[in-house]
Amino acid sequence: MKEITMGAVLERPRAKGTTVEMGSRALVGADGGVTELDMEAYEAALNAAMGVMGRHRMVTTGQAAKLLDCSPRTVARILDSGRLPFTRNGDTGRRLVDVVDVMDYQRQERERMRSSLVAMRRAAQEIAMDDAELAEYVAQFD
Repeated sequence: MKEITMGAVLERPRAKGTTVEMGSRALVGADGGVTELDMEAYEAALNAAMGVMGRHRMVTTGQAAKLLDCSPRTVARILDSGRLPFTRNGDTGRRLVDVVDVMDYQRQERERMRSSLVAMRRAAQEIAMDDAELAEYVAQFD
């Protein structure tokens, strides 16, 4: 069986008269249907596919920064803190992060932020802020 890379699939897919341009992100179904994807959906689909195949995708700190919507320096600080595991590329010494770990970190951070927001809302209610003050206070965290 000939292995087909995603790049090769995107070069010339044709479905119902649709051509996906090289560099676009899309899913091409077995029936030829084409679904365009934004970056977040593309990364999720790629990671899901890699996970189903039992493989993990390693990304650079710059790529992890794009996934986390932050700067590469922020990712470096996260790695330095030990909150996100990484390995070093033997040839270049660059730090590489498993995409699954990046997604897990992102989920954990979102949950931590949600929990903090709930605690802040509770604290505001405990000090008996009126509705207008409470709405103004909470709005700065939403």
